[in-house]
Amino acid sequence: MGAKTLSIRGFPPVRAFPGRPDGPAKGLPSLGPGPAASGRPLSKYHAPVPKAASNALRAALSLGLAALLLWLFFRSLDLAELGRALSGARPAGLAVALAITVVNVPLRAWRWIRLLRHVERVSLRESFVATTIGFAASVLLPARAGEIVRPAVLSRRTGLPFAPALASIAVERLIDLVTVILLFVAYAAGGWAPAGISPEAQARMELLRRAALVVGAVALAVFAGLGLLAARPALAERFLAPLERRLPKRFAARIVSLLRSFLGGLAAIRTGRDVAVLAASSLVMWLLNALQFHVVAGAFGIQLAFPISFFVMTWAVLGLAIPTPGGVGGYHAAVAYALTGFYAVAAAPAAATALATHAIAFVPITVAGAFLVAGSGLTFRRLATSGPSGPDSSGSSLRP
Repeated sequence: MGAKTLSIRGFPPVRAFPGRPDGPAKGLPSLGPGPAASGRPLSKYHAPVPKAASNALRAALSLGLAALLLWLFFRSLDLAELGRALSGARPAGLAVALAITVVNVPLRAWRWIRLLRHVERVSLRESFVATTIGFAASVLLPARAGEIVRPAVLSRRTGLPFAPALASIAVERLIDLVTVILLFVAYAAGGWAPAGISPEAQARMELLRRAALVVGAVALAVFAGLGLLAARPALAERFLAPLERRLPKRFAARIVSLLRSFLGGLAAIRTGRDVAVLAASSLVMWLLNALQFHVVAGAFGIQLAFPISFFVMTWAVLGLAIPTPGGVGGYHAAVAYALTGFYAVAAAPAAATALATHAIAFVPITVAGAFLVAGSGLTFRRLATSGPSGPDSSGSSLRP
């Protein structure tokens, strides 16, 4: 099958091989044959690791880490007291939190459309389906598989090249990081830090505040620099060409290809209007996330000022960064620690808040994603391993 060419606003064209099972993923350039394919013998240091064994090892490590974190979360809890806290929750607060989840998923899908519109117009329905399945995969599969499944599903359903779809996920994550850090800085600057805490907790708070300022400044500088390169493709090429020559040959082509894809993803943020729309939608989305924390905490009798939810949310994001399925364990431990360690919230309502916010944010979308995948005849694992190529050998497809 002949190759198609993908071009993104001034960047060098990328050759794509849609539907070719033995070629590279759609939208990704070929990196050339490996040692075995080129006739060179594999040394004992380059012996291939069976893919099934590698996947099983990653899954075992991810599940083991989740189990360890859950043990740390539950080990000092009075389960009877936790049960009373959960049963005494105010239903109205939980209902509001569930409504926020229902609103936030389509909002995230709409923002993704904005990031992809420089490549191809995607309907809200297709973006919503891919987003739902991707987030469900993040819960049901280890090692952040959902970050691959989401663009892969969109590529299967719409024919959108995989490389820019994957690059848009990286851009989305960078925007989310900057937004969360800015909200934390607003919290730290607004005088909502806890009073009367121990010197140790005060030192941890100060360290977190300084780290947020440094990471926020670096993230904004990187974002601005990448945006400049994305807006000026010729300048980007003058930067990437020497970089490719200086990198080790084994990794140069892959790294530069990924950078080109990422810069292509930033093509969606070239004008002031683009920046304003994406900044506003991201801010609304994360303020809704903070409101979700706030109303769930209130449902368990925790009365804190709304901006304190920015602080708790920052800890939640750190917990979600731990590579367990759906952030299980890491999320719960981080949220509970933020409430008990800094604001002296009792252990039972803090743990109940962590359990409820995670369940409300992840269970509905996981059920919906599982339903969509079941109707397609595929499985999450096959989606994660088959990538962006077309229907697999069984003939199943996610195409509408």
